[in-house]
Amino acid sequence: MFNNTAKFLLNFKYISVVWIVAIILCTIIVYTYITLQMRKYVDTHAYKPENSDRFFFIWRYSFMFIIATIIIFLFSDTFGLLGLSLGFIMTVLSWGLRNPIMNLAAWLLIILKKPYQIGDRVILGQLIGDVKKITVMHTILDQVGGTVSSEEKSGRSVLIANLHLFNWTVVNYTRDEKYILDEVILRLTYKSDIDKAEQIMCEQAAEVTADICTELSEKPYVRFEFIPSGVVAKLRYRVVAVERPQVSTLIVEGIYKMFTEEKNIQFAYVKEEIELSPYGTQNPPPQYLHV
Repeated sequence: MFNNTAKFLLNFKYISVVWIVAIILCTIIVYTYITLQMRKYVDTHAYKPENSDRFFFIWRYSFMFIIATIIIFLFSDTFGLLGLSLGFIMTVLSWGLRNPIMNLAAWLLIILKKPYQIGDRVILGQLIGDVKKITVMHTILDQVGGTVSSEEKSGRSVLIANLHLFNWTVVNYTRDEKYILDEVILRLTYKSDIDKAEQIMCEQAAEVTADICTELSEKPYVRFEFIPSGVVAKLRYRVVAVERPQVSTLIVEGIYKMFTEEKNIQFAYVKEEIELSPYGTQNPPPQYLHV
């Protein structure tokens, strides 16, 4: 009885159609299940509803296209030349749609791994900015710098294709830490009282960043290095990333005012000495730069 049924099914005239219908039904079930699972996550992490809608639009037709291609190749004896033609079309499409597909893949990486989120200050490649918008195809930065040397907003929006995420280094100022380490660099002469200078620098930084110092229980500190013209003093302190220019300006203003009141603290700078001799007299030995 079983053998007769099996022979009947194998010799059934429309067995290919039956297989196609079965595959389509299984495909619908698989597609529905996968889509429901994906939607639970994507809808809550897509930043905007239109991002989710665009993703599932692409996902739906991509899935249908892939399944149709598999069916045609599985039944290539039935469809013949159509299978070869579709294979060629797929090759052309995959090449032409390479960048959009990579943009979509990078967007999925962004919502899954979260290298950055809206509002984060980041460096993408050589561009610095605050993440303003994330779409399926692009990330939009509110540029920082660019028109000025300081990290201040330039007022320009920069549109970056998401696919660059696979090739560029991503530096995120605000992902893991609330505050970053910043520094103010001063050059002092060898005759300066560096102990007093260090005290003033730390006091001014602690005054400007008092709230942060209290929160972190961490005080500003100074690192010294020798240079030909004196000593480099590097004042280091914690600060909110987006407030670096304002905070460093306040600290520099305070330090400068205090230093001008101290006779034992002098700023180091490069200087030249020129010696003139009357015309016709013997030239003096070569002079060198004194620093």
